[in-house]
Amino acid sequence: MVKSISYPSADFPGPPRISAGVPEDWEALTVAGVQLAVAQPRIEGRFRANVVVTVQRFGPGFTLDQAGESLTRRKAALPELEELGTGRIEVGEREWIASEYGYTQPGRPTVVQAARYTVVPRGESATDVVEIVGSCGADGADDEIEIVRGIQDSLRIETD
Repeated sequence: MVKSISYPSADFPGPPRISAGVPEDWEALTVAGVQLAVAQPRIEGRFRANVVVTVQRFGPGFTLDQAGESLTRRKAALPELEELGTGRIEVGEREWIASEYGYTQPGRPTVVQAARYTVVPRGESATDVVEIVGSCGADGADDEIEIVRGIQDSLRIETD
């Protein structure tokens, strides 16, 4: 006997719907493996500030602490890492792990990143982890990080 399985379904929930408010002049980008990506207009000779949202599926019971451990491992691999701050925040009735840091790759300008992770339980079958990472060049970070944070604060996640 054969049974039918399908996506989306209770066993395999569809992806969450994600929306964010972005500056009018920012451009949508298509990036493999990324659900949503935007960047400021290109300015010759400057790092292009951007925000990228990804969703990863895990088994049921995956926790925010586990997501935070993943963030810690990812940051540990960055060259010349400078921690600016990490902690838990609440935005839009969701708890997030938020981390801001800078890093410098040899021969490239310093990048400042603001990363946030939240866990979205999907019934008994799955957990989604939503990651939103904003990046800007250190030379424009004082202004651009505020734009990045505003986009992050506006992120909305909806599930069925």
